[in-house]
Amino acid sequence: MGGRTEPKVETTESDLTYPSSGWTGFFRNHFGPSMLWALIGIGGSHIVIAPTMGATFGLVAIWMFGLIYAAKYGAWELGIRYNYGMGANPIEAYRDLPGPKNWALWLTIAVFTGMYTFITASVGMNSAAFVAALTPEWFTAPWAYVVFVGGAGALVLVSRYSLLEKALIGFTVAVGALVLLGVLVGPPSPERIAETAFAVPDLTGPAFVALFAAAAGFAPTGLSTSILIGSWSMAKEEGAGELRSKGLNPNDPAYHDYIRAWIRTGRRDFNIGYAFSFVLIVSMVILATNVLYPNPPTDDNLAFAIGSILSDSFGEWSYYAVLIGAFAALYSTVITLLDGAARATGDILPMALEDDSIDSERVRKLVVVGVVGVSSAMVLALGTVPVTLLLYVAAVLAVTEIFFYPANWYVVEKHLPEPFRPSRAWHAYYVVSLALVLAFGAMGAALRLGVIG
Repeated sequence: MGGRTEPKVETTESDLTYPSSGWTGFFRNHFGPSMLWALIGIGGSHIVIAPTMGATFGLVAIWMFGLIYAAKYGAWELGIRYNYGMGANPIEAYRDLPGPKNWALWLTIAVFTGMYTFITASVGMNSAAFVAALTPEWFTAPWAYVVFVGGAGALVLVSRYSLLEKALIGFTVAVGALVLLGVLVGPPSPERIAETAFAVPDLTGPAFVALFAAAAGFAPTGLSTSILIGSWSMAKEEGAGELRSKGLNPNDPAYHDYIRAWIRTGRRDFNIGYAFSFVLIVSMVILATNVLYPNPPTDDNLAFAIGSILSDSFGEWSYYAVLIGAFAALYSTVITLLDGAARATGDILPMALEDDSIDSERVRKLVVVGVVGVSSAMVLALGTVPVTLLLYVAAVLAVTEIFFYPANWYVVEKHLPEPFRPSRAWHAYYVVSLALVLAFGAMGAALRLGVIG
């Protein structure tokens, strides 16, 4: 006797899991990946570069950061559009970029291993400078780096850092709130505002090019983090991933409301993190203009200069609060860099080699050990040069990270259903903003090649 064939059950739009539409449901269920992303940038760009820019140029630095944020937004917007619209990390589609087989995957691996070693060294050296300011003189910044970054590596290796990271994030948010309050309590004088708000510096001078290229590289953070934010959102099972898991066609108009809802959710989450990052960096510029201008922090007085940024507003106790908060912000960035780079490399290497048998966990651990070991040797060889190293690495980053903008644009145009591809207005914005990002990279390249300065 023949068995009866069960009728095929079609998945309808109502069977799919939609994101929460209200603000309460959004914050309860979907908010988060953008704040992890923002906390990466609150290290080097907000704690070191923003005060240096404010102390050097005054309030006109706000316009500089505004231009940088406006130009770089497109790279993350495209990543978010793909991430939530496809329910996948953009890196998965990098295999389809024109050119030699898997070249984009290998380039991304090079960024997450090679370039992130330098970024870890620069951010870690600045965190060590704050440790050295709080400890006996014999505990120098280079050795503080070895101890604390080595400890961060050990925690990442055994994945035992979640509680510590939450504590560090708590300190960072507390200092962020203190900085915002400090701006309200002690804003710059009317004379300082009039003097610096529109005082355009020599745009071809080495001082401007060096600092602007560094800001363009590090603020709000590197463009490669569009891959990291993709990983975090996937970990939260965000995005229109059900279409892929259920074998449904995203080009079917029946599912377009579902895709549209997820893209809207992802963009809302990222916009909040982006706005928070910008408000905080503007606040640091304002405080630096009020307290430090025209004497920017140096390698020798970094911790003292940053620590004193709230002293006029809140008294001596705030000096130690800022030192601890600045260390927390930078150290949490170190942990996130180590974990993010190692996990990304472990995920990408099997795709690049087209070999699913590769042990991603082993790759992850090898990357952590390699980054910690090489960066520690670098710091011990260089000595205590936190500001110099950070500005140098940030200017290089303005060059090496350009790739991720056009890569994200390409995969969005190639893979997203037609209704969710960028409009003409978005295309116009991408062209202009990508041209600006290329100009930022040209400044960084000219600086590092010795054409300027």
